[in-house]
Formats: sequence, C-alpha cells, structure tokens
Amino acid sequence: MDRIRLLSMSVPGRMKVFVQILFQDMETVNAMVPTHLKNMKSVADDCKDLAQAVEKKYSDVIYLIQELMEACLNAKKGYEDDLKDIQIALQQAQIKEKAAKEAQKLAEQYHNQVKQQIDESFNEYKEAMKAIPTGWDVVGMTIVENLTNVLSNITTGIAGMFTKIVDKTGKLVGVTADDPEQFDQGSIISALCIFAKSGMLLTYATQLKELIDEPNGLNMKKVVNEQTQEVNTNWLKDGFLKTKSSIDTENMCEPKNQAQEICASGLHICERLERMALSQNKGEGEEKSLVEEIKRLYQKASEFDSHSKSSMGSPAFAPKPPNVAKCEKDSTGGSSALRNAHLKVEQSREMLKSTQDEYQRSFENFKRQNDELMEIMCTMEKCKVQDVDFDTARKMLIKGLEALGSVKEQWEKMVRFFQMISSLIDSCLSRNIKEFVSSVSDVQKIKNYSSNSFVIDTIYTQAFNASNVAHLVHMISETYTEVSNKYLMDRVSSLGRLITLEPSDPRFYSEREALQKGCEEARQAIYKMVIEKKEEFDRSVEARVETIDRELKAVLPPVSMEEQKAIEGAVQRGMKELTAEEEDQFE
Repeated sequence: MDRIRLLSMSVPGRMKVFVQILFQDMETVNAMVPTHLKNMKSVADDCKDLAQAVEKKYSDVIYLIQELMEACLNAKKGYEDDLKDIQIALQQAQIKEKAAKEAQKLAEQYHNQVKQQIDESFNEYKEAMKAIPTGWDVVGMTIVENLTNVLSNITTGIAGMFTKIVDKTGKLVGVTADDPEQFDQGSIISALCIFAKSGMLLTYATQLKELIDEPNGLNMKKVVNEQTQEVNTNWLKDGFLKTKSSIDTENMCEPKNQAQEICASGLHICERLERMALSQNKGEGEEKSLVEEIKRLYQKASEFDSHSKSSMGSPAFAPKPPNVAKCEKDSTGGSSALRNAHLKVEQSREMLKSTQDEYQRSFENFKRQNDELMEIMCTMEKCKVQDVDFDTARKMLIKGLEALGSVKEQWEKMVRFFQMISSLIDSCLSRNIKEFVSSVSDVQKIKNYSSNSFVIDTIYTQAFNASNVAHLVHMISETYTEVSNKYLMDRVSSLGRLITLEPSDPRFYSEREALQKGCEEARQAIYKMVIEKKEEFDRSVEARVETIDRELKAVLPPVSMEEQKAIEGAVQRGMKELTAEEEDQFE
C-alpha cells in the first residue's frame, strides 16, 4: 500500500507535465509524449499488480482465520465432551457423597448407641438380678442370656445395614433381608434397639404363660408366696415397665408401636394378677379371661420376636456365652444367692470383653466412614476444579469464535476494499491513461485540428479523470499506510510477545493491560484522524469545484440561467443515495 501511495502520488504531477508538453510545438510533442505515456502506463500497471498482491494477502488471512475457526470448533466440541464427562463424574461423586454422609451419620449414631447400650445393659443386668425371686434360677439364666444378646442383635442388624445400605450408585437399599424399613432413615438405630428387646419381652411373656396350669387354670402358688403373701410377679411388672420406658425414648418407627402394645398388655396382666392374688374372692370368669389374655400376649411376643430376628438376620437359637452355659449345666438347685452372685461376676466379665470389642469395631467403622467421606470430598473438589477449567476454556473458545468471526467479517470488507482499489486502478486509472495515450496518437492524424483544441477537449475526459482517480487512490493508500504504521503494527507485534507468556506470569497482565490501553488509544487516534481526513477531503473537493468553475468553465461558451438550472436539476436527480450494502462498507 505504501508503494501504491507513492506511485499514485506522482500521477497528478505527470499529468501536469503532459499538459505542458502538449502546449509545445508538434516536434516536441512527438519526441516527448511517447516516453511519458509509456512511464504513465507502467505506473498504472504497477499499481494494479500491487493492489492485486495486497488483495491476495488479505485473502490468505481470511483462509487462515477460517482454519482457526474450524480448529476452535473442534476444540470446543472436545472440551464440551470432556466437560460432560466431568459433570457426570461430579454427579456420581455427589451421589456417593450423600450416601457417605448418611453412612457416616449412621455410624456415628451406632457408635453412640453402642456406648449407651453398654451402660444400659449393665444396669438392667444388675437390677434384674436383684429383682428375680429366690428359686427362679432358670428364669435368671434366661434373662442374663437375653441381656447378653441385646448387643449382639444390635451388632448383627447394624452390620447387615452397613453391608447393604449403599450400592454402587450410592442408593440407599435397605437394612434387612425382608426389608422392613417402612420407617425413615433417622429411626433405623431406634428400630434395631427395639428389635433387640424382643427376646426380653418374650421371656417375660413366657414366664406369665408358665403360671397357667392347663387343667386347673392359673397356678396361684406361683403367683403369690403363701408364707409372706408377697406377689411373685411384681418383678415381671417392673421389667415390662422399664422396658416400656426405654422403648418410649426411641424415635418413632413401626417396631415401637408393636413393642409398646406388648408392654402395655403385659403391665395390664401383671396388675390383674396382683389384684387377684390379694383378693379373697377369685371368680372363674375373671381367671379364664386372664388366661386368654396371657395366651394372646405370648402369641404377640412370639410374633414380634420372630419378626425382629427376621429383620435383623439374627439366628433363632443364639449361641450361649460359655460362662452362662457352664452355670446352667452346673446348676443343681443349690443356694440361689450363691449362683446369682457367681453368674453376675462371670457374666460381667464376659459382657465387658464382648462389648469392648464391639465398641472398638464401631469406633473403627466410624473412622473409616470419615476417611471415605474425606476421599469423596477430595474427588469432588478435583472434579469441580476440572469443571471450572473446562467450562472456562469452553467459554474462552466461544468468545474466540465470536472474535474470529468479527475479524473475518472485517477482513472480508478489507478484501472487498482492495478489490475496489484494484478495479479502480484497472478500470479507471489505467484505462484513462491508455485512452489518453491513444487519443494523443490518433489526434495527430486529424487535419485542421490544432494542439490547443486537443488540450481543451481531452482535459475534460482522460486527463481530468485520471488525475481524480489518482488522487483518490493516493488518499486511500496514504490513510491506510499512516494508520498501519502509527497505530497497528506495534500492537500486532506485541501479540507475539503476549502469546509466549503464561497466564501465571505477572508480565502477562501488564502486557495485556498495555495492549488494551494501546488499542483504545489507537481507536481514538484513528477516529480523530478519520475526522481530519474527512475535513481535508471536503476542503479539497470545494477547491476542485472552484477550480472547475474558474478555469474549465471559462473556456466553455456561456449558457442561460434557465439552462444552467435545468442541468443542475438533472444532475441532482440522477445522483442515487447509498444503499445499505454500500453503507456497510464504511462500518
């Protein structure tokens, strides 16, 4: 463009020399015009070739931008696929996180529940040993065995729950083989604790059933001590009452309602037995209804015990602790106090050892759940970082595509601009100069046609048009060269340095800010220069119009005012307005 600017700048001067030569004698004209015309034609050809070369370079840039856009589209598709995979992995990690938190919560509840159950078991053990009447050795052994099985039953139920609570997708499956979990997840521990008391409730119901002598109804000798007149079933009443109080503290669940109903029925039976034992009048009808109620209680307790064993997966015949089995084997009806004391010592040691191991296992499980949750949280954070990275890259590619599309559109306009320059040089400047050369050659063949007449005729056509076109080409090329040298080349050169810097490099942000600041300054300077060029062009047009009115019209014969207005009106009506496409060329 700079060469086009320099070449086009020489055209008006060359045309001025032509005119001066044409005013000389014919011998001088014949000697000098051919050489100058040949040089002028060479200028036009060079401008045309240069314009076509610039157009080709801009077209190459268009193709490069298209390749960049295709690469960005492919990269965008790849990032979107990777982002989709990361989002799926993040969703899976979130599901696992939810399941791990639920498992951690259950493990913590279980850990606390086991600790609480240890204390409660020892307290119940001591109180039961104190409450059992002398001579009820077998009952004492049964109660001790039930108390021992409370923790093991809870352990069995919890173990089954934790092995089945989370599947591969993190979905909560259930806690038992029969899946009795119609209650919410927060009451799982409570349900297991209530299920663990089913054996104790069955023992109490069994002892009430032992009071029935089928042929004769109730055996009142077992109900009341004939010597002391004390009711022997009061310990059963206390057992039902304490069990009910313990059950009442648990969360609401299906087993709670069943167990409370059994306890209430047992308490009612014990109260009726106490009233009947202390009453002098014992009616057969009342005794018969009491026998039926005891049988119904035993049936409910049996069903509830079967349901609890099925739900927790515990065996119907639990293995007896070695010391309990030994005490039962060696029991021959000796002193009940001695056997009870021996049992308490041995059973306390056995339970302490068993519960201590279970407490340690619950602590290890609680710790393992925390470790798994921490690992899942780390995986989620990693997925979130990758999600942000991929999403950021995808958004940057989208912005890059938009920017490349805008650049491509602007460069296509530049290509059309240089096509216009090339066409202007080819169609106007070169053609006018060639026509001017041809006219000068042909005019010598016309007889009675002077050189002065030739100048007057041709200055309106080829010479004048060639000068105008050369001036237009020079103005455009000069503006382009000035803008490029002053405001564009330095900014473009800084892009190469900016691309080599990493985003973490502090110089990256300073270079980017400098580029942004330089682009803004260039934009304002270009806008200011365009305004100045426009004003300069307006002044030049006005000066040329004045020259036309002063010099060119002076050699023309005058016309009337009406004819002059008619000519001006015809010219104004013939001038068309710019179309939208033409206006777009200047945006």
